[in-house]
Amino acid sequence: MAQLRSRTLLLLVVVLCARMVWAQEVGTVASIEGQAEIGRGGTWQPAAIGAAIHTGDELRTGSPGRLRIVFQDDSVVTVSDDSHLVIDQQVFDPNRGVARSLIELLRGKVRSLVGEYYHTVGNQYEVKTPTAVCGVRGTEFVTSYDAVTETTDVVGISGHVEVHSILDPTGPGVLITAHEATTVHRGSMPAPPRRVEETMFRQRLEGIQFVGGGRMESMVAGNPLRAGAAVAPPEHAPEQGAGPQSPRQGPLERRDAGTLLHGSPPIIGASTGQLGIAFPK
Repeated sequence: MAQLRSRTLLLLVVVLCARMVWAQEVGTVASIEGQAEIGRGGTWQPAAIGAAIHTGDELRTGSPGRLRIVFQDDSVVTVSDDSHLVIDQQVFDPNRGVARSLIELLRGKVRSLVGEYYHTVGNQYEVKTPTAVCGVRGTEFVTSYDAVTETTDVVGISGHVEVHSILDPTGPGVLITAHEATTVHRGSMPAPPRRVEETMFRQRLEGIQFVGGGRMESMVAGNPLRAGAAVAPPEHAPEQGAGPQSPRQGPLERRDAGTLLHGSPPIIGASTGQLGIAFPK
């Protein structure tokens, strides 16, 4: 009897630990426009600035509706109108140099800015759709999935993106770079990379810019959450690449987004108010 009780207690501990891991906080809502919701445990709640994002959460936006999430691994995801995605996996342990992320896009469009931790061999950042898997190491790209035509489009903004068909996610893929794109239809392999002209490139990025976000540019430039830059108010902000920057903050330091309200709008919207983004020590 005692042995049975011990086994039952051990099983309960394992289940509770599994639930704690599943419910682990991995990111924070940084910006919202229009309608956006967070699904957890079968219920949906309106997204709010500063709300925690957990592993297993679903995110969906309305029309109009945009959402930006800053994750603990320094990656940033911007969700466009009429989109639905799931945070399937977020593992981040800077002490061991481990970072793994899997985001499943069920509908719509997301823009991913991948943190520097994914430059390390063995770490993995993937965006998965019903027809494709996109894997990267330190880059910025846009993934869109049309649930009606069952088609995935991937556009590179910076760095490299390796795109595979869901038919063979570990086999040979298509490599695209900045201003290149590929398409993956249901039951097909990725199309060869094609160059995207400037006008079409801007059209592909529509719907993932926040109001007041300025010209269409990479979020890598002057990213205060990535580089710890000292940001001036918009009317006095220096041009990209100009002006002094403060030293890079440690990856697990507290980042007070309230000090960034006049900074780069692509990361923190002007309507966020005081928001402290604290990452665990």
